[in-house]
Amino acid sequence: MPVHYVSVEEAKQCDGLRMVVVGGVPSLWGEAAKGILHIKRIPWTAVRLTYDDEALVAWAGQRSGPVALLDDEPPVSNWQDILLLAERLAPDPALLPDTADAREQALEISRGICASGGLGWMRRLQLVQASFLNQGGFPERVAKYLAAKYGYEADAADSYSSRVAEMLGGLSKRLHAQRVAGSHYYVGGSVTA
Repeated sequence: MPVHYVSVEEAKQCDGLRMVVVGGVPSLWGEAAKGILHIKRIPWTAVRLTYDDEALVAWAGQRSGPVALLDDEPPVSNWQDILLLAERLAPDPALLPDTADAREQALEISRGICASGGLGWMRRLQLVQASFLNQGGFPERVAKYLAAKYGYEADAADSYSSRVAEMLGGLSKRLHAQRVAGSHYYVGGSVTA
């Protein structure tokens, strides 16, 4: 999915959905947001997150990504808000099931992956720890930035790997149970968030 980036000034002149995303490196939350828009075939305009661009901060309200901006609506940056915006813009294909129970299951799984303290969060902290131990991860400057921004604690770092493994184990069990029930998906019989 190639992405063509425009400047903040160009994006402000565009109608429809615009989204600030990290460019040049994969970002779990940005890639997830782009994937949602791709599945739903929602057109959007990309703005590259530039950390020293004050015009971007004034427009998007923060120095982070992804941030979705639809027309004159306030920016949204939380994973669930971006998902709900996409559901509103393109109800089909639905990424949230119709029934309340299945919908809550899909949101619970997504929360376990995307929310603060979830799988993505803990994996990022695990990579920060690997960086500090010279075992891969990020370049030192990036690791220090991420450590400060996302609450890396050296005293708790040994728990990051076990928490990631525990969460992956839970997802594996869930998918196995679904396969036994005849489904290839985490919830129901089709793709969900």
